[in-house]
Amino acid sequence: MANKTSKRKLKKQFAAAFALLPVLIAVLGVWLYLVPAAVQLDEPVTVVVDKGLGSKAVAARLAEAGVVKNADSFVFYVRGEGAEGDLRPGTYTFNGSVDYAAVLAALKQGNLAENTQNVTIPEGKTVPQVAEIWEEAGLCTAEEFLQACADMSLPYDYLPPTEDFTEPYNRLEGFLFPETYNVNMAWGAENLVKMQVAQFDKLWTEERAAQAKALGYTPQQLLTVASLIEREARVADERPLIASVIYNRLDIGQALQIDATIQYLLGEQVDRVLYEHLEIDSPYNTYLYAGLPPSPICSPGISCIDAALNPADTDYFYYRTKNDGSGKHNFAKTYAEHLAFGNA
Repeated sequence: MANKTSKRKLKKQFAAAFALLPVLIAVLGVWLYLVPAAVQLDEPVTVVVDKGLGSKAVAARLAEAGVVKNADSFVFYVRGEGAEGDLRPGTYTFNGSVDYAAVLAALKQGNLAENTQNVTIPEGKTVPQVAEIWEEAGLCTAEEFLQACADMSLPYDYLPPTEDFTEPYNRLEGFLFPETYNVNMAWGAENLVKMQVAQFDKLWTEERAAQAKALGYTPQQLLTVASLIEREARVADERPLIASVIYNRLDIGQALQIDATIQYLLGEQVDRVLYEHLEIDSPYNTYLYAGLPPSPICSPGISCIDAALNPADTDYFYYRTKNDGSGKHNFAKTYAEHLAFGNA
């Protein structure tokens, strides 16, 4: 009799537990929904909080921008911290890994626009030159930036492997997009690298990737062509013409003979490329070796990238800078024509 009573109690316990299961699942779901969770931002995100916005409206803007997981959970978090009345209006920029504590701290501190500055990375700069610009702006040291370029794991499969380069940071040569950036003074080197490469990725659209593929070039090779154009062209409407010369020479296996590649392998800007420089044995020496150099020689702007994707249709194989100070070039089909332009 006692055994039957025990069995009945056990069945009741199982039944009670089974009945509670939906409740437990619901509680777990609510907990997962409301629990604070960090968000990984691949590029800087700016959120404007207008004066008079309540915590729900602020949370909605943050969620829409992707800064918080969802609006309800952030409101729940703010209430739990007793900070509903502490959210200040202003313009806030977030980047990298952002958790609820960091977002709330920013909103309580006030307008972070005061702690940001605009920094311009010009077209045609190398990785070490970009590092120097960030150092001069006080964002990080040049060494920290170069180390981040060498070590960081970035989610872009078109980036070349580090082992292909003598200097590991050069794997990002060409991919640090030149732009004027509004940056937070507290970001540090890793966030700066992420920001620049993410900006390139944003502009490297499916259409541009398809154009490069149609030309038979990888993203890195296309950027290499664009970097050569960036360093050679001084007048905007000549970029597609210079692109045509580069492709025409590549098509027949003729050495590119571009002085800018010599400047790059020297690691410094010299006033004049000398004959002794042309004898340096390096894959970046486009006088000694035909074909493209192993990587871009600078970070090209979007106009040079588009010129590399859309070269002019010409029979030109040569160009020479005019002697009139305009920065323009004379283009020639033959070497004899090229020499005739020597004093033009």
